[in-house]
Amino acid sequence: MLFADIKKIKTLIYGCAMTLLLTGCGATKNVLYIQNATPESVVASLERGQIKVEPGDELMVFVSCDDMETSQKLSLMAGQRRPDFNNTYTTTISLPYLVNEKGDIDMPNLGAVHVAGLTRQQVAREVAQRVVDAKMAKPGTVNVTVNFSNMTFSALGEVTRPGTFSITDDRLTILEALSMAGDLTIHGRRDKVWVIREDKAGNRTTHLLDLRSTDFMNSPAYYVEQNDVIYVEPDEVRAGQSTLNENTFKSVSFWTSFVSIGISLTTMIVTLTRK
Repeated sequence: MLFADIKKIKTLIYGCAMTLLLTGCGATKNVLYIQNATPESVVASLERGQIKVEPGDELMVFVSCDDMETSQKLSLMAGQRRPDFNNTYTTTISLPYLVNEKGDIDMPNLGAVHVAGLTRQQVAREVAQRVVDAKMAKPGTVNVTVNFSNMTFSALGEVTRPGTFSITDDRLTILEALSMAGDLTIHGRRDKVWVIREDKAGNRTTHLLDLRSTDFMNSPAYYVEQNDVIYVEPDEVRAGQSTLNENTFKSVSFWTSFVSIGISLTTMIVTLTRK
């Protein structure tokens, strides 16, 4: 009789262990990224686009040439200037140019330069050409560098560090953006990552990404653009928690579930041993 009871208890414990193991495997599948990828696999993706300037953007435009006076005339704000190794005078202090509603920036001695719809490199070439066309410098003697000043994206929901972050690269991917926010928390749904994007006309488009599959690499939202909002949905555990404490072991729901399971197991063991 005792042997039979012990056998029942072992069977019960084995069953509970298998249940916990299967539950753990299911949880792992919900946490891993790019689960259908294989080593050295090639994933076809969209053409690597570059961020294009839009009205409301701010650009830092640095113009240098072989004549200090010309460099001064093309500066938005007078600042320190020094000759470089090629004897070229460079403006080292500048203010950002605001792209107006027409898509133009107003540059000293050049007037309105249309930049909306252009990449940073295209803006640089356009400004350099305008300087040459204005006969302020000879072809090949003008160097223009364009940087973003206020381009940002926001990340919220189940990320480690929610907030607003600067875009400094023309090709910032969704994975790189999430890493800047500290990655998803353990409770962030990898299959429910939303990207909210606003176009020039003010229309908003939502893109749903599933980071567990390589398919998200073909989404228009794979590359982050200025003013994008990234939202990560919580899983059922997080959504059902009754506390805002990030430590699961301090949450009411965790201890309620733990005690409930303990009582159930104790009851089952006592019942089996009495038979």
